[in-house]
Amino acid sequence: MTKFVSVLALACFAALATPALAGTSCSAAAEASAKNYEHEQGIIWGKMGGTIRDFKHTEHEKAWDSKCLLDVSFKIAHQDEIVTTRFLVDAFQRKIYATYYGVAKKSNEDQARVLTCNYGFAYNEASYCTDEAEYDSVVATMVK
Repeated sequence: MTKFVSVLALACFAALATPALAGTSCSAAAEASAKNYEHEQGIIWGKMGGTIRDFKHTEHEKAWDSKCLLDVSFKIAHQDEIVTTRFLVDAFQRKIYATYYGVAKKSNEDQARVLTCNYGFAYNEASYCTDEAEYDSVVATMVK
């Protein structure tokens, strides 16, 4: 039994020490990362009584600084509101470069109030956007 636990501990350490997606293509990394985000968000919002809908993702291979970027967007139906969630993330490192959260009444989804909209190439370089259109234009420059 001790040998089994030791082997299991060694395998877990190796899995944590090695990036899970190392050596895979951008497409494979983006797909795996998107599935992971959809699953995580489903659990988080499910516990609060919300449901994920309209989950979409787009990969951008060789984007800014030759990164594999993943553009994720989805909506969360929660009580009488819809939360629009978008983010741009490195598919390998899971570092987020841009985020957008907007909330609207279910009866008027197109009139979202911005909760958070920010972007930046470095953690301490956060810039803020005022609406989803500005978010789109910033992300467009990041993924070219």
